[in-house]
Amino acid sequence: MPDGEGGYVGGGRTRVDGWPKWARSRWTRAWIVLVDTGAAAVFLTAPFERGGRYEIVASGVLLGCGVVAAETARRVEGRRLRYENMPYVNLSSVWTMAGALVLPPAVAGALAAALYAHVWLRGPRGMHLARVAFNASNVIVTCQVTAWCAAGLGTYDGSPLGTFGLGVLIVVYFAVNTAIASVLLALDGGDRSARGLLGARPDNVLELATLCAGVLVALMLEWHPPLVALVLLPAFCLHRSGLVRQFERAATIDAKTELLNAARWHEVADAELERARRGGTGLGVLMIDVDHFRQVNNTMGHLAGDEALRAVGRAMRETTDLCGRFGGEEFVVALPATTVEDAADVADRIRRRVERMRVTSSTGAVFGVTVSIGVAGFPTAGQSVEDVMHAADNALFTAKRRGRNRVHVALSGD
Repeated sequence: MPDGEGGYVGGGRTRVDGWPKWARSRWTRAWIVLVDTGAAAVFLTAPFERGGRYEIVASGVLLGCGVVAAETARRVEGRRLRYENMPYVNLSSVWTMAGALVLPPAVAGALAAALYAHVWLRGPRGMHLARVAFNASNVIVTCQVTAWCAAGLGTYDGSPLGTFGLGVLIVVYFAVNTAIASVLLALDGGDRSARGLLGARPDNVLELATLCAGVLVALMLEWHPPLVALVLLPAFCLHRSGLVRQFERAATIDAKTELLNAARWHEVADAELERARRGGTGLGVLMIDVDHFRQVNNTMGHLAGDEALRAVGRAMRETTDLCGRFGGEEFVVALPATTVEDAADVADRIRRRVERMRVTSSTGAVFGVTVSIGVAGFPTAGQSVEDVMHAADNALFTAKRRGRNRVHVALSGD
């Protein structure tokens, strides 16, 4: 599931205003403060119950296992971060889900706060305090809502209806946690597609697996607390599976724009062209170039140029799938089962979307960019992806030569 940055959890050990989303707009700051205030309200409106032996043992077991699991994964995380700049993976929901089911709400909130404090103290350097605090507050509020629902369902009795109720609680935890993070992403003005707000399917499946493990931990605590230690190895394996997913993503996704990289896009485009050949349909290809990009870098700075590339990438994803970055300021799009005429319509929608958008640099400067687009299609422009790309690239140069911020379609005679 996404967090405030679209990853699992992470950030950096810097001042509060060093978190980009904290400085982005008053709406994102308002949402962050609201969620943090909601977490504080859990402790103010749900006073600690006098802890009996069970609550003391359960909270101690969950905190200890959470710390041990994080420390076990710490070496793996450190090695991974030396090679790839990926989000810090934190699967603490195994323990916070269990806490939401078996502990008083304020105690479950304190457990979540302690686990995230450990992330802050022992996680990778460069974590933003505001980001860690927001993620912790998100989990505290989520635990409170899950605890309310659990109280309404009553004690688990082993019946099919009770088992169904546990499934409902997993969905509640997942939905609330994801919704809080997604609202922040939407207010921030980033990728507002379903994938951008909710995260990739494999990431969500991994999160649901951790929540299922959390339910099993809660049942073990009710029966025989020492058995919880048996979950540590499966939790470590879940963590490793998350790393495998991230390495797969790194091998196919452009880190700057989160579009397909050139190699992966070409592989997908080849498969789509073969499908079009067998089915007797078309395949549209768009070659896209950001106009005057060197001028953006020279006048606004390279960081602003990176923001412009990310914004163009978002505009493309919001319009169509199978988008890739070929390097520099050049992008490419494949449009399966599409005629050249329809591809030109898609290209113009992308052009107009980019023309309307405004990019905000890290310094707060607001500026706009435009793109030129060349359009070609299979089979009229050639019988291979390379042929169609070459025709689209020639059309792109024509669009730029004729004034930029326009779409040009490669004709069969071009």
